[in-house]
Amino acid sequence: MSLSGLLQVSRNALASYQMAIDVTGGNIANVSTPGYSRQRPVLRATGDVQGGATNTQMSVEVTKVDRFFDSYLEVQIVDQQQKAGYSKTESSLLGRIELIFNEAKGAGLNDVMGRFWGAWDDLAINPGGQVERDALVSVSEELASRFNTMAADLEDIKQDANLSIKDTILEINKLTSNIADVNKAITERGNISGESNRLLDERSELLKSLSELIDLNYVVDSNGALNVFLPNGKQIVTGNLAWELDFRNEHVVSKQSPTESMDEILSQGDKGKLAALLNVRDDYIPSYQEKLDDLAKEIITQVNNLHKEGYDAYQNTGNDFFVPAGSDNIAKKMAVKTEIINDVNRVAASAVVSAGNGEIAREISAMKDKLLMNSDTATFGSYYGSMIGQIGRDVADANSNAIHQDAILTQLVSHRDSASGVSVDEEMMNILKYQMGYNAAGRLCQTVNELLDTLMNLGR
Repeated sequence: MSLSGLLQVSRNALASYQMAIDVTGGNIANVSTPGYSRQRPVLRATGDVQGGATNTQMSVEVTKVDRFFDSYLEVQIVDQQQKAGYSKTESSLLGRIELIFNEAKGAGLNDVMGRFWGAWDDLAINPGGQVERDALVSVSEELASRFNTMAADLEDIKQDANLSIKDTILEINKLTSNIADVNKAITERGNISGESNRLLDERSELLKSLSELIDLNYVVDSNGALNVFLPNGKQIVTGNLAWELDFRNEHVVSKQSPTESMDEILSQGDKGKLAALLNVRDDYIPSYQEKLDDLAKEIITQVNNLHKEGYDAYQNTGNDFFVPAGSDNIAKKMAVKTEIINDVNRVAASAVVSAGNGEIAREISAMKDKLLMNSDTATFGSYYGSMIGQIGRDVADANSNAIHQDAILTQLVSHRDSASGVSVDEEMMNILKYQMGYNAAGRLCQTVNELLDTLMNLGR
């Protein structure tokens, strides 16, 4: 081989080992970068000299830069990210609902109901007492106010869920648009290893962020583009195109089909923040609202029925105690009749025209022990207790599931970091290895230069 050939060999080797050192240095620099997959230069002998039966490799080159990436593990992480996103959101919202029904320190609805029935009992003992009448009307207003507040708080959480749905859709649209942009960049650059690896890492992180928000399926096509689909097969990313979602009239729709609600499709299963928001809004909250309305309605109806049979201090009869229940938002609208609030003597405590009779008040007080709820199988107290128990179980299940799903996700991410993450010790060893190759190539270059100088001097 000529000296000029040796010089070219050393030059190629220097460039190859410099690139290997640069790639390894990039790994170390990104040791704390979320989602970064470590890269490894692939060195290959190149060029040869034919010498009879021998074939001698002459130099080295970096043929590509491999990305350490476990696609099977990535599928598991994306799937688990969806479950974790759902469980975390569900747990958070149900936790807020549980606070509405908090019975701690005697400040809950159950305590107010107990004092309400007790006030009727006190009035039965002293039907003409102004103190007892004032106390009854006061606690009755408190009872109605507590129902109003609880119903309004449930409605507030429902509206907050709608705002979160709207914000989540905006975030989904942003992520799908970004994925489409990265798809375009990847297909345009082709197999330029270093740049493509960076884009693939970026796209992988975008996909995981998207999976936390919505139930999805995905596939990488022959051009390297990531295509994303909803559970019903509807595409939201195809190549460099993203199909946006929208939120109209409290329903999730596709901008391409704005009149077709996608709520049912998106709320099926237990994957993604959006599904949790829809399920809590459309299933949990209406269920709790219905039970609260049923309790308020039965109290209003039963008390009014007996109160209308009684006589007030003016010997009037046939009057309601509570404003009669309507067909909707019963708990939210519950109220004591204004006439009674303005004049407590209009409370009908007597079954006959007699100032000392408290039979109606006694019968109303006795309602607390009667089976009037749930098709005459539960008292007011046991019905509400069962409701509280159900909410408690729902919250406990959601919290337990959130902890479980997060633990699985943490374990999968740990496996991913072991397979694709950067080990500084390993990378430092690789730098030393490539540095040795670089130094050897440098010495070869120096030796060739010295030989060339010697030859030049001999020719003078």
